[in-house]
Amino acid sequence: MKEIIRLTLFVLSLLVAQAGFAQSRTITGRVTSADDGSGMPGVSVVVKGTTVGASTNGEGNYSIEAAPGNVLVYTFIGMVPQERTVGTSNTINVVLRSDAKALDEVVVTAFGVEQEKRALGFSVQEVQAKEITESQQANIVNALQGKVAGVQITNSGGAPGASAIMLIRGGTSLSGNNQPLYVVDGVPIDNSTPVTQGGLNAGTAPASNRAIDINPEDIESLTVLKGPAAAALYGLRAASGVVVITTKKGSAGATKISYSNSFSFDKVNRLPELQSTYKQGEQGLFDATSNDSWGPRFEPNETVYDNVESIFKRAFTQKHDLTINGGNDKTTFYGSASHYDQGGIVDNTSLERNTFRLTAETKAGEKLRVGGTANYIKTGREYVSQGSSNGVMGAVYWPRNDDMSNYLNPNGSQRTFPGMDNPHWGVQNKPITSDVDRVMAVGHVMYDPFEFLNITYRLGTDYYTDNFKSVRMPGTTIVGEEKGALSQSTTNSQITTSTLLVTGKKSFGESFNTSLTLGHNTEDSYRQTTNWYGRNFIDPGFAGINNVVQTDRTISQSIAKRRIIGVFADLNLDWKGIAFLNFRGRNDWSSTLPVNARSFFYPAVSTSIVVTDLLEELGITSGEGIVSFGKLRASWARVGKDAPPHVLATTLATATNTFTIAPRGFISNANDYYGNPALKPEFTNSIEFGADVRFLRNRLGLDFTYYKTSTDEQILGTRTPPSSGAFLAYLNGGQIDNEGVEFMLNTQPVTRDNFSWALDFNFAKNTATVKDLPGTLDRVELSDAWAANNVAQGAAFLNGSLFGINGNVWKRNAQGQLLLDPNGYPQVQSLLQSIGDRNPDWTGGITNTLTYKTLSLSFMWDVRIGGDIYNATENVLVRSGLSTKTLARGETRVFEGIIESTGQPNTKPVVLNQNYYQTIYPFQGYDFVEDGSWTRLRYITLTYSLPKSFIEKTPIKGLQVFGTGRNLILITDYSGVDPEVSGSGAGVGGSGSFGFDNLGVPATKGFDIGLKLTL
Repeated sequence: MKEIIRLTLFVLSLLVAQAGFAQSRTITGRVTSADDGSGMPGVSVVVKGTTVGASTNGEGNYSIEAAPGNVLVYTFIGMVPQERTVGTSNTINVVLRSDAKALDEVVVTAFGVEQEKRALGFSVQEVQAKEITESQQANIVNALQGKVAGVQITNSGGAPGASAIMLIRGGTSLSGNNQPLYVVDGVPIDNSTPVTQGGLNAGTAPASNRAIDINPEDIESLTVLKGPAAAALYGLRAASGVVVITTKKGSAGATKISYSNSFSFDKVNRLPELQSTYKQGEQGLFDATSNDSWGPRFEPNETVYDNVESIFKRAFTQKHDLTINGGNDKTTFYGSASHYDQGGIVDNTSLERNTFRLTAETKAGEKLRVGGTANYIKTGREYVSQGSSNGVMGAVYWPRNDDMSNYLNPNGSQRTFPGMDNPHWGVQNKPITSDVDRVMAVGHVMYDPFEFLNITYRLGTDYYTDNFKSVRMPGTTIVGEEKGALSQSTTNSQITTSTLLVTGKKSFGESFNTSLTLGHNTEDSYRQTTNWYGRNFIDPGFAGINNVVQTDRTISQSIAKRRIIGVFADLNLDWKGIAFLNFRGRNDWSSTLPVNARSFFYPAVSTSIVVTDLLEELGITSGEGIVSFGKLRASWARVGKDAPPHVLATTLATATNTFTIAPRGFISNANDYYGNPALKPEFTNSIEFGADVRFLRNRLGLDFTYYKTSTDEQILGTRTPPSSGAFLAYLNGGQIDNEGVEFMLNTQPVTRDNFSWALDFNFAKNTATVKDLPGTLDRVELSDAWAANNVAQGAAFLNGSLFGINGNVWKRNAQGQLLLDPNGYPQVQSLLQSIGDRNPDWTGGITNTLTYKTLSLSFMWDVRIGGDIYNATENVLVRSGLSTKTLARGETRVFEGIIESTGQPNTKPVVLNQNYYQTIYPFQGYDFVEDGSWTRLRYITLTYSLPKSFIEKTPIKGLQVFGTGRNLILITDYSGVDPEVSGSGAGVGGSGSFGFDNLGVPATKGFDIGLKLTL
């Protein structure tokens, strides 16, 4: 009986096989890219479950034998695999789309070296070119908003060229730079932001961060190295993380020419709410000479001017990019040219950037490759002063019964009020300009003397000149500059880096693989700034340094030099590509530290295990389950950091010190830092644990990270008692701990033939706590972050937040009761105290990408929960009488508390009058600290690629058109303009100036349209 059954099954199988063979036929088709519609060569086409396969040719065409019901699988590295079932048609065309998850499998880490992501024992995150460009941001830093877990980015405002702050996992310095190192094609570049220029502070004239010079269209990918373990090889400048940028290179094949453009339209997003009940005057009476709004009520039908809105306009921006790339099997090249011209929402504000870039690489025989990149950038910026009554937002002082836009008197002088310039006059007569010429160049030689050995040498430089000028024309109300004034500075900055890498690889049997990289790195930085100041123009119509007499001119110069020499080693061990172990170590010598402390060593160790592969190797699983990939990782690292240049000795002054006790003599500079010849390097220790798990053939991915860092022996620039002979000094001391979690979810909920949906979500929470401060200090204050007439400032508090708010408060006793004056009014306490924490509770981003045939829709929600904002703009409105908070004027109130002089409970009613709102209430800092939570639609982009059939008879290889909306939706309880603010820009170190809304140019919203053409 068994033999009959077996014979029957055998015959049936033959019949099925013959039937299948009889029905098989030739299936042809074309595989194209969703990015530009071009044919894709080298795509693998396989009949699922068999070994029958084929590949596409140079035009993307293929031919394969298959039968109805067979499933064809189309795969290509970096693309989402597609499956098609053979039906009645003999033609099957397929469109493949980029797979960010697959591209992430290989990431660029230290010194441009590519590593498998599965082998890394620390967290990195890569952002692709498409994700950067679709956000339509001029500043590459802003293009990362909401995209990278654990990264907090704050734009300084809506002015063209406004700086952006980037913090990775909190901050590691109490007073120094907390922003990451930027590396382009293996060479560190300058992303500094001046705190002062031409003698003007950052709150008045916030400068740009220099990463704004990078053209986003030139970027191929961007990798964020988050922790010390990831950044260890880059040395002491990488203590706060690294942003590794890889630019586009040429590729072998036919030469391609691409042109893209965009045209943008912007307007102010939101403006502060003003009261329109009371008009100009003092103490309830009309006064035509007053700039306060403490006068009588408006009469019915009396005109109420919107002076704040009158200062703003709609802005227009255009961008044009041209690229060419190509080559053969020996030489490749890539060239680009870009013109970016951004208009501002205020007259005479703009940003213009022109970039030219050329890169090439050639093979000189089988073992030697030589290449290089040269990039020239010219960036010009026009902007206006801000941060005070003499800035553009001085409009919030102007009474609403008066038309501020009528800014000229009949004789041509400005029409204004005593002590403040008319904002319209200031926009026309107080221009600020910055012109930057920059060259970034890098050359490399790669030599492979043996199959197992590679030698790479890279030499690069980043050089720029920044010419800054600020003019105040005659007629300004600025004290001492009524006859005109000019501030100028010229900065020359250069960073030159030399790097040698020797990498050897060795395998032991079929199970163990090793690689060892030995490296040497030298970095020289030089920065020279010359400042000129002149006032009292001889010719009132000409602004020039030679237009003032010698006695009204001053000149000064500063020079900063630093050299860092490092040697390092990177050892990688792996077992069958399943278990990985990495050891790293680096020793640096820094010229900014004393001779006996300038050499310091720091190590790192990390490991990862691909659990799914391990279980399969041990025969426990088959690899076909729900979990398609699972990895555990862990790392420990210690990274050093040196001092700023030239702080080991005390600088000298040319003026007699008359305002502090100066035992060191009159030539000591009490305005500068007291030198410390005994400084030691500071160190950051870090541990990190994480897991990467993917399900359902990578359609669902989860990545989780826990980390903790501790930075001790801080090199701290802080205030000191006047008895020390100086207000400021550098010393070692203090500890900052950062602890946090990061979570990333990547999904592909739908992958149909013509429709796909990708959903990415990231979440991060970080707590930065000051664990220790030197001596008796209980806080570290930042003078560069003052706001609201010095009522509040950024500060780090002992046993509190690194990102605190230090502010004035009303006087209270130990029980928290208000201590009132004899009349029953609150009193302002002389000692400032912590009134807020600007660090958000958590941040997140949600990115959706939906694709239907050649139509793609991408949009991103950016979320921040928690984080206080000090609304200094509202504080100004209260003082001027334009705040809605002042509508209670004239009412009486009994403050609950005790009369300090008698100790008795208060029963005295007081009037909430002008004196109360100007001299008492605005010094109660708590009422101006608000929750800065937000949910915003950061951008939404719709892209349409013309089908190949439309353009196949033309020279055009691809044509895309797109439209983008930016900042279209903002959901927040913050009463000010926008909770994404930084009062003094990105240049302020330590706890920074983010979270201070201080009369800056408001944020914008807008839309873009454009196209991309490939020939």
